[in-house]
Amino acid sequence: MARTVNDETLARMEEQHPGIRKTILRFEEAALPACALCGSENTADVGRGVIGRTISIAAATTKFRLVPNSPAPGRYFCNACNKFFDEHPK
Repeated sequence: MARTVNDETLARMEEQHPGIRKTILRFEEAALPACALCGSENTADVGRGVIGRTISIAAATTKFRLVPNSPAPGRYFCNACNKFFDEHPK
């Protein structure tokens, strides 16, 4: 399950940040690659920055991982092995 908050919390987030529900649902429905290191499909897209909206998104779904304003250590994050990675080469 990608969402980590209940509907009531999601509604409060929407009041504070109009449009956030749509953004969270987009992350939840995203087809992300399996981890290049361990093969787990429990992965997240990585975003940078620390502002209220992105903090709320990261708190609401496991498919979005937030890192501070610095270069991201990878494009994706594996929730299973807790490591950052880039897509498998095609």
